[in-house]
Amino acid sequence: MAGIGFQLAKTARDGGIGGIVGAAAFGAVISAGPWLITAVAMALLNRWSAVHLGSDGARTVQTVLVYAFSLSALAAAPIGILATRMVADCIFARDAGGVTGIMLVALAAGGGIALAIGAVVFGMLAALPLVEAALATLILAWLTQVWIAAPLLTALRRYRAIPLAYLLGIGVAALMLMLIPRPAVDLVLAVIAGGVALTLAAIMLVIRRHFTAAPVLPRRDAMALRLAQIVAAAGIAGVAAIWIDKWLLWLGPDSVRAIGVLRLNPINDQGSFLGLLSMVPGLTLLLIVTETRFDRAFDDMIVRCTGTSTLQRIEEARGDLMRTMVDGLRLMVLAQALVAALAWVLAVPLFEAIGADARAIFAFRQTSLGTVFHLVAIATTVVLAYYDLFGRILLTWTAFAIGSAVATMLQWDAGFAAFGWGYMAGAVVGASVGIALVAEASVNLTYLLFVGNNPSVVGQGGRLL
Repeated sequence: MAGIGFQLAKTARDGGIGGIVGAAAFGAVISAGPWLITAVAMALLNRWSAVHLGSDGARTVQTVLVYAFSLSALAAAPIGILATRMVADCIFARDAGGVTGIMLVALAAGGGIALAIGAVVFGMLAALPLVEAALATLILAWLTQVWIAAPLLTALRRYRAIPLAYLLGIGVAALMLMLIPRPAVDLVLAVIAGGVALTLAAIMLVIRRHFTAAPVLPRRDAMALRLAQIVAAAGIAGVAAIWIDKWLLWLGPDSVRAIGVLRLNPINDQGSFLGLLSMVPGLTLLLIVTETRFDRAFDDMIVRCTGTSTLQRIEEARGDLMRTMVDGLRLMVLAQALVAALAWVLAVPLFEAIGADARAIFAFRQTSLGTVFHLVAIATTVVLAYYDLFGRILLTWTAFAIGSAVATMLQWDAGFAAFGWGYMAGAVVGASVGIALVAEASVNLTYLLFVGNNPSVVGQGGRLL
């Protein structure tokens, strides 16, 4: 993502006020466009289904989509992050056939896992009728494949293609829903499945037009087994960190039975979802400023390490790298803290304007504050990925998830006023662990580059931590 960050930074620098506004808007679309588009579409769909499907039908559609989104992220996490890492290596090696082969294997694996999960969740636990269960499972499988395929478009610098693909699928689905004379749950699920399939097809079409070489399946030794296991586990932990408090509260005292044995917590879900949307400004800054500046500083140090520079000049570059990292992090935290403060103050009029349940304000406020620390955790894992220390990424997200789960359980009987505390506490723990790990690695970075994490010394699997 640093590539587009360079372009946006140049636009902001050379375009005056208009350039700054344009770069910020485009950065928001790239970093969180699909998320924002989906959020608006979900809100509109909930309103539409409440009118046209009745309370029972609307609850079924909402439950299917909530579970499909969370479970698709979980199913795609280990495969998607592994595929992205391997595809990056193939792109660097100019191996177009290898990219296509990796994507085919990843999509097949992700789809297979999602179909199995969907059959259990929607067919058995939700006890949906056969047609509805099959359609819900298809939605889950195709969403999983979208999660896996979409990051490739950023590697191809086709940044606009992802939000456009989402808009295409959602727009066609919305048009079809408007044309249905007598909506029913199975028809609505079929239309949603078709929209997701159209989004996936659009993404795959762009990828296929770029990589036209015949697919070459990845070799068994394409990535060291230990490294693959750590990377996959880090992907799972990253998703669990975001979702674990929601999953637990679906079983909490204020939860409701939705379909079958599946449950939801509408108050926490609504507040948490809106609170997470406040992260968009911080994600934009992470894209345009923080990662871009860090990428330049890190590249300068690598050039000196691979050239004829003295140890003194290498250490000077390391010092510049650490200062750049601290400055970028400080700017991002200050901006996101301001957004969190505004969200805290304006929560009441915001919820009145959108007609949301006032009890969700607590979850919204706590979640908005937690996004400050969540962004810090994300930034630290970006740095650790540059350092090729995936074991530390796994440790950061695991600490986040465990902290969130423990804090949620400690507030189990506190009611809706405690919603969001688990996520916020987990974010604080994850950010603290991430900062400590990055600081230690940055102090010893010269040693790590030459010895401590040098594949010729420690092997292709890299360090554990």
